[in-house]
Amino acid sequence: MSGLKGTFIALVLLINAAVLSVVFFTDDGTAVERIVELLESAGREVILVSYSLDDREVMESLERLGARGVDIKIMIDDSTVGRALGELTTLEMLTDSTQALIHSKFILVDRERVLFGTGNFTQGSLREDSNSFIQIDSKELAGIFVDFYEAIISGESREPKRFENMEFYLCPSEKARERVISELMKARHEISFAMFAFTDPSVLSALKFKASRGVRVSGVLDSWNLSSPLEDFLSTGMEVIWGDASFTIHDKTFVIDGRKVITGSANATLSGWGKNREIVAIIDSEGLSRQYREHIEYLKGGGVR
Repeated sequence: MSGLKGTFIALVLLINAAVLSVVFFTDDGTAVERIVELLESAGREVILVSYSLDDREVMESLERLGARGVDIKIMIDDSTVGRALGELTTLEMLTDSTQALIHSKFILVDRERVLFGTGNFTQGSLREDSNSFIQIDSKELAGIFVDFYEAIISGESREPKRFENMEFYLCPSEKARERVISELMKARHEISFAMFAFTDPSVLSALKFKASRGVRVSGVLDSWNLSSPLEDFLSTGMEVIWGDASFTIHDKTFVIDGRKVITGSANATLSGWGKNREIVAIIDSEGLSRQYREHIEYLKGGGVR
């Protein structure tokens, strides 16, 4: 990856005795391989939801699956449909033409395996930018995501869903925003973050408040935030590193006290919580928190300006 040095190896994480989860980051260059491997395991159905879709290997895999009879359901935002039309020659896509963005990023395979994260299924997101994904094999969790998919198609809302040690929110959802702010305000020792867009005033205020109370608040932001009012605001009382302009910090993640991870497709913006179709996950796991924190520290090391 341009601008990043070293290799980040995804580790297998046992969330509890019943659920096996794998977290991986795009830093090591294997994201496309992992996603294609997941897709190729499909026997009956693939559901893919993404803001955009243009990675050639991913799209070729989808077409192979469709040719052998797997039911392929694709939904992307209408503003990005042109990227896919030139590549997908046999598969249909659903799009949404409302002002709100289809910004969720997840894949469901045979209603048994779930992959969700911060990156779109595009060449940029999977091969160039910094992103993270979590894969969980669970029919129960897949059922939650199928319900979210149906809500996105119908334009409906959904109440938060709990699965094991995780909470999932389908935005727009004020409950998601309130829950994120509540978790930040509970921090006692440390808040780490990696974020592309960071403009929600209440989230920013929560971070400044916790920093003023002795909580270490540190993170990495994409370089597009430079030369904006955010630069001065975030540069006082907090340890903020700005990502290198040669690649995009596309992450949307907080780690709180080495225990809680907040991640998914939503940036910390008012549009992310209150307008777009997003998935927000809040996960209570020391093991997962450690991996995400290591990822954030890695980004700091590779993105100092």
